[in-house]
Amino acid sequence: MKKTFSNLDQDLYTFTTSNGLRVYLVPFKNKKNYYAILGTMYGSQDVEFFINHQKIKTPNGTAHFLEHKMFEMEDGIDPFKFFSQSGVSTNASTTFDNTRYYIWGINNLESNIKYLLDFIYSPYFTDSNVEKEKNIINEEIAMYDDDPEWAMDDTMRKNLFYNLPVKEKISGTKESVNEITKEDLMQVYDTFYHPSNMVLIIGGNIKVKELKTLIENHEKLNSFKKEHMIKRVSYDEPSDVVSEYSELYMNVQIPKLRFSIKIDKNKLSCFSDIEQNMYLGIVMTSLFGQSSQFRELVISEGLTTGFYVEKNNFCNYFTLDITAESDKADMFVDEIKKTLKNVKIKPTELERIKKVWIASEIRMIDNVETTVDNIYSDLMAYNQVYYNRVDYIRNLNMKKLNKLISLLDLSNQSLVMVFPKNEK
Repeated sequence: MKKTFSNLDQDLYTFTTSNGLRVYLVPFKNKKNYYAILGTMYGSQDVEFFINHQKIKTPNGTAHFLEHKMFEMEDGIDPFKFFSQSGVSTNASTTFDNTRYYIWGINNLESNIKYLLDFIYSPYFTDSNVEKEKNIINEEIAMYDDDPEWAMDDTMRKNLFYNLPVKEKISGTKESVNEITKEDLMQVYDTFYHPSNMVLIIGGNIKVKELKTLIENHEKLNSFKKEHMIKRVSYDEPSDVVSEYSELYMNVQIPKLRFSIKIDKNKLSCFSDIEQNMYLGIVMTSLFGQSSQFRELVISEGLTTGFYVEKNNFCNYFTLDITAESDKADMFVDEIKKTLKNVKIKPTELERIKKVWIASEIRMIDNVETTVDNIYSDLMAYNQVYYNRVDYIRNLNMKKLNKLISLLDLSNQSLVMVFPKNEK
């Protein structure tokens, strides 16, 4: 099936294999490079699920551990080395809700796509290679534990969430990693790495017909039976926060802070998922963006040496997160709270942000990596691709924006401070 991104003159071809793998091919004109993602809707939060009505619980960190082990092949070939010798780069990442494997380069497109499918659909787990990996991952955990940004992030999720598994580290802990067995890995692989729970996106200098034939005829991919249903565990999560304040003492020169707001999506259910994301984005950009009064004030008053703002999506909750360096943290946080007390956005501000967003969409569509990443993000967030995102942006309006603002509960807040060790 051929689709065209509305207002952007870029085609996208889609098809689904007989066992459920959804494939998206984006041919670019006048590009030499390509970029591909093979991803599964399985992340660190998927620690509990059902198999034949039996509830299964796996150790925290299993998804991340599995990502590591996918790069070990029974024939002894190292996928990193294979791709490097083939002239492309490869990597992988695990988040709370998905795991992806990606390659990018210029040379040998078809052989590299074939090998990407080969190694993902050829799991190889033994007692010895699982045990060996535990030391590697535990060293990685120790490294991140010493990083103030990661420690702040992990602490904040503990502050915000009572029951959602996202409160735990993506990597797990040393204790949970040591519990993981090859049987755990095979069980979650069989459940979540089935093609029907995965997507493949390839963009750049590609030939659609040749790639479609390669994928549909891939032997290892075709070894999977028809798609199966995955039943995940749902969790009751209160709207309030577990803790409003935590402090850490680490190797920092200037105190760091993370201020977060927990927002219940159920209170915004009159909006579609993409509308929730876009209108919240408008609010965050207006209040704390590059042209905001807040930014001008905190910089001019010397309340921070720098800050950034994020909107994160966790199951049925959003978090709005502000991270900063500041030796005047109390004053900085006071300004955040003042800004949140009376949220009002003018029509001219809405139109200005919309124009910036549309211009950004037009610029991004010419970039292979960004376009492929955006398609993948849509699939993970919405389970569909929004070909008409520019139209959605154009249709954002004051009536709906004010409606969303009226429904926003910004009172569930938490602060994590990181102070220099010598101040303890």
